[in-house]
Amino acid sequence: MLVYYISPSTVPSRSANSIHVINMCEGLVQLGYKVVLFARSDNSIKIESNKFIDQFYGINSDDIDLNRYSSKTTKGIELFIAIFAFVKFLIDSSKGLAPQIIISRNIYASLLFGLLLRKKVIYETHSPEFGFRKKIQKMLLSSSKIYTVVISNALKRIICKSHSLTNGERIYIFHDAAREGFLKLNNLERKAQRKKVIGRKIDLRKYKKFIGYFGHLYSGRGIELIRNIAKKNPKYAFLVYGGNEKEIKKCKEDNSIENLFIMGYISPNLVHCTMEVMDILLMPYQKSVSVGVEGVDTAGWMSPMKMFEYMSTGVPIVSSDLQVLREVLVNSENCLLVKPDDINEWSNAVQQIAMDVDLAKKIGNNAYSEYSGRYNWKYRAACMINLLS
Repeated sequence: MLVYYISPSTVPSRSANSIHVINMCEGLVQLGYKVVLFARSDNSIKIESNKFIDQFYGINSDDIDLNRYSSKTTKGIELFIAIFAFVKFLIDSSKGLAPQIIISRNIYASLLFGLLLRKKVIYETHSPEFGFRKKIQKMLLSSSKIYTVVISNALKRIICKSHSLTNGERIYIFHDAAREGFLKLNNLERKAQRKKVIGRKIDLRKYKKFIGYFGHLYSGRGIELIRNIAKKNPKYAFLVYGGNEKEIKKCKEDNSIENLFIMGYISPNLVHCTMEVMDILLMPYQKSVSVGVEGVDTAGWMSPMKMFEYMSTGVPIVSSDLQVLREVLVNSENCLLVKPDDINEWSNAVQQIAMDVDLAKKIGNNAYSEYSGRYNWKYRAACMINLLS
């Protein structure tokens, strides 16, 4: 069966939405579908074959037909991608090659396919809309042809309130996920892999524990908090991965802490094998969380992929205690939750896991079990497809 997946994302890209889209496509392929992916092209990156996509994201894209729309400007790009997909649909349909399933993270494509062509569409949104887009979103939510998917209970409540919906019965909640099939390392395997992954960059003999952060370096991600925790725990190495070149440069220039290492960006295909060599993983989101877009604060509705990627390693997690994260995380069961801005509480939590082997094993194993059962892309893709049954 054929699936159209219509996205406003740039592929390839470092952005979380790009990684989300590619992983969803891989999940669909694992279920036996062939996927036609519509996305934006980054003109600075030339792709001669899907091998580049495979290497960049660490996937097998043999059954993903990537159709990229090239534009010199981002203005109106989402609409142009929607029209591009719409025209291809008309051409494919005339040849008897129409898709059986349409999944869209593109609001305009959802409008064209769902309301104009009256096709069933799974419309996924990760934020409330405003202005003219809010009017389109309300039309989509009112259509019997549209199945709306959001990433958290909190986001569903926000969208329902925004559009004065009493129950949002056609809005379905599927949290984000991690790639399927990861096996949890034991301590000996972790130490051996750690030597290969970071042994050339850090003197492993100097530190008792290795504590990792993976993600953006935007405001609200807790980088300053990590600096302060590192100061309080000089016998532990703190490794920060992620960010763009400008952010990485500034963090390195500002860093004078011997046991804090600004490691920089690593491509998606290397993330898991680096995460799993850590003893503890940190999620220090603050009460306000930026996504790099001025005025956008996702702290109230986010479902960070990082959380599920952490869970897939079986490494114990220390996270900020935010209400939206409690939809997945349970204190002392699959993580330790602490006040977002309390440095002493963070430091104590890190020390508690570092010294309590049984606790570390318990919360790591529980998180891994939940990832294996329900928080992987193949399972998520299957749940979305089942909406159409």
